[in-house]
Amino acid sequence: MMNRTSIVIQPNKISYFKDIYNLQKIHQANLIAGISKKQLIWIGEHHLCYTMGKGANPENLISFSKEDISKVFKINRGGEVTCHMPGQIVVYLVLNLNFYKKDLNWYLRKIENLIINILAELKIKALRRNGFTGVWCDNKKIASIGIGCKRWISIHGFALNFNCNLQNFNKIYPCGIKDCVMTNICDYNSEIGLIDVKKIVKKIVQEEFSLIFVPE
Repeated sequence: MMNRTSIVIQPNKISYFKDIYNLQKIHQANLIAGISKKQLIWIGEHHLCYTMGKGANPENLISFSKEDISKVFKINRGGEVTCHMPGQIVVYLVLNLNFYKKDLNWYLRKIENLIINILAELKIKALRRNGFTGVWCDNKKIASIGIGCKRWISIHGFALNFNCNLQNFNKIYPCGIKDCVMTNICDYNSEIGLIDVKKIVKKIVQEEFSLIFVPE
């Protein structure tokens, strides 16, 4: 019988990326070693930082000062550079894909679909864009996705812009896309609050992956 139990962590304060990156790696290692069978969902926000995938092109970092460079992390996921900051909902999925489908393309499309479903609950029409990973509203990108995987245990996940400072994206080519324009949920639905959106995110993630949430 498949064990789709998962811990959910939702900090009530903004987190430093490095701390949560280490948390994911520990949880991934424990699942691989069989020390734990509980998967992990983390839903929160980060202090301003930039992350780059394993094969990311450094030329996608533009207008960076020495202070900015100190906020850049090269990490074990695919994809190019993206930005995290307060007002952006970050969701990390440390999942055992043996319980689902051992196909990373399927997994990426699954994440896109759950983001589209989250936005649908907010009465926001969103869609995929051919040739790119992520989710768009009109021609503006509202969510970015980056994943890593080892022995079919996933790491990382997605970032959904709520009311973040979009000017922080001006220092990069988001996801390596030079003409990429970013947007926020609040540009399309100004009535809903951040806490309520996080509740919807948790519900949709649970439904899409048929998870049973359990205590740590």
